[in-house]
Amino acid sequence: MNMPQKDLRVLVVGGGLGGLCLAQGLRKAGISVAVYERDRSPEARTQGYRFHMDIRGEEALRACLPTNLYELALAIRAQPSKGATVFRMVDGELREAATMRFPESGSSEFVTVGSSIDRLTLRHVLLAGLDDIVYFGKEFTRYEQQPDGTVRACFADGTDSVGDVLVAADGVGSRIREQFLPYAELIDTGVRWLGGKTLLTDELRTFLLPQLAETFGMVHIGAQSMLFGLVTFHQDPNQAAAHLWPGLRFHTTSDYVFWGVLVQQHQLAMSDDELNAMPGSKLQHLLLALVADWPPTLRMLIEQCQPDQTFVLRMRHARPIEQWQTTNVTLLGDAIHAMPPRGSGANTALRDARQLADSLIAVARLGTPFHQALHDYETEMVRYGFAALRASLQRPTDELRSGWFAEGGFNRNR
Repeated sequence: MNMPQKDLRVLVVGGGLGGLCLAQGLRKAGISVAVYERDRSPEARTQGYRFHMDIRGEEALRACLPTNLYELALAIRAQPSKGATVFRMVDGELREAATMRFPESGSSEFVTVGSSIDRLTLRHVLLAGLDDIVYFGKEFTRYEQQPDGTVRACFADGTDSVGDVLVAADGVGSRIREQFLPYAELIDTGVRWLGGKTLLTDELRTFLLPQLAETFGMVHIGAQSMLFGLVTFHQDPNQAAAHLWPGLRFHTTSDYVFWGVLVQQHQLAMSDDELNAMPGSKLQHLLLALVADWPPTLRMLIEQCQPDQTFVLRMRHARPIEQWQTTNVTLLGDAIHAMPPRGSGANTALRDARQLADSLIAVARLGTPFHQALHDYETEMVRYGFAALRASLQRPTDELRSGWFAEGGFNRNR
């Protein structure tokens, strides 16, 4: 069926990077859109820290954002360095064991040359100008198909909203996916990410070895591993905002090291519920006990981390599925092709947002049949999304060649 633009209303559940990028693209095109986020505020929950944004994410932002916001997104990226082009493997003596250079050209599957970017700072960019269409404190419970072909989204506070399209952008624990595709599986890898964010003080800069000071990489020590990556801002994000989007203020403006210790769940001698309930100070003590015999430089990253900047992530990924029958409910990002934080999750979600925005704009502006446009989006998204997922699940011996672990950002507990 064809829908004139004035009749097309899009409901997006989830205010992460993908959902907000989609909302920006639709608003830019004059299409009615509303975003419903269960968190009480943008800062209510750890959103992960940095990720490596490559051409997929950058092109999505260019297409969906107003010019000034796109320029601001580029301005808040970290200073380009070796960390944007090289991934290093380091041994227990902190000696470089192997180096992988990211490919220059774009890819649907593997991470390419790019820049690290702070996830929460980018989220604030994506929220800019959307105050009247983003609703916080809205926990989605279920959807209902209506006799007139619309879809009703219901929330835990007793409210609801009706639209022509419902988009699941609600992450790895998507309730929309559970209702719409109940057979879609999540695989628990058994790995738990115990991580944090440590401000890059002058003291810490002094102690960081050259191979850790300007890079993204991984240290293997015994049965455990540690991922690390730096965010060193090219310019103060608030100064950039004052010029490009006056009134927007960022919370993260200081350089930092993002890190994560990867541990098998069975090594922790506690349940996931106990681990998730653990306050930051106790989690920090647990981490220091796990790495008691590690080099002092790596221990320092954990010791100098503020307890409230630590977090736990249960590492899961989707199992690829065949394409489903198109309806007026669709999905993007981790809600459908959740993958380990190894280079493509956030970039692929942003790419999804651009693809879906283009499809819905074609309905509104060009009269493209509604279900055909959504079917075409889902066909392409399933192709490249699950290709990126499969690439992230290659054998560990393929890590460097495939670009594993280039991304340290994720939506926690989604």
